[in-house]
Amino acid sequence: MLVTLSLSSLVLCAVATALLYYGMIGNLTASAQKKALCCLGTSFVLLSLLLSVTFIRDMEILVLRSWYLIPLCWSLLLISFLIYYKLRHVTLFIFVAPLCFILLLSAIIFLHQEKPMENLVVGPLLLIHLFLIFAGIGLMGISAGAGTLFLWQEKLLKNKTKLIHLPKNIPSLSALDRINLVAANIGFPVYTVGLVSGFVWAYMAWGRFFSFDPKEIISLIILALYGYLFYERKVHGTNGRKTAKLAIIVFVIAMFSIFVVNTFLPTHHSF
Repeated sequence: MLVTLSLSSLVLCAVATALLYYGMIGNLTASAQKKALCCLGTSFVLLSLLLSVTFIRDMEILVLRSWYLIPLCWSLLLISFLIYYKLRHVTLFIFVAPLCFILLLSAIIFLHQEKPMENLVVGPLLLIHLFLIFAGIGLMGISAGAGTLFLWQEKLLKNKTKLIHLPKNIPSLSALDRINLVAANIGFPVYTVGLVSGFVWAYMAWGRFFSFDPKEIISLIILALYGYLFYERKVHGTNGRKTAKLAIIVFVIAMFSIFVVNTFLPTHHSF
């Protein structure tokens, strides 16, 4: 059942990605985008069901590599729909849909290549840690997606691309910058609390808050860069290219942490 739900969500994300990109260049923009949102909404419902069943049956599965990626995908979709409800920019899903596809595909690939974490202590603190970290990374993804679209559209405009040749319904630069702002302002505090709860959980599981583990070190690097982005936004009011690039860098390092550090480096988080 769990694999079936994962595969169904994967297919829906693939279809949504195709529809969104077709909607940008085709003649049925509104229709294609509406169908894509329906696909992503259905995928979110299926993932919610999957996680609910998983929680009831065996909560420890959430810290296996394949299922670790699934709640991350779920968080990304949830945050995307919340921001869409507030700002009404469908174009943001052009980044979210393929990213969710990659996360789900990776989860399925890793399904039979995983091992549980050592000295696992399952409890409310672990759930708080995972939920906040997933939400923080999800908001990083939204901010990075808006930043990517910002830089792309800015390049087109600087190259004096005619307006009739620009993709349809793409948000303005100011709208993309606002998405970046909202995601960064919420994401940094959420990620910070999630990381702190993780260090407390590490003390419960391994008897120490910090052990110079590669995962812990790179998490602090991400926190520092995320904090710098938050500081520039909140204190200096910086916007535009600089914050767009910062958002992308933070998210790329977070993905490096998940896919490379967790997999190839000796770490407590190797699973």
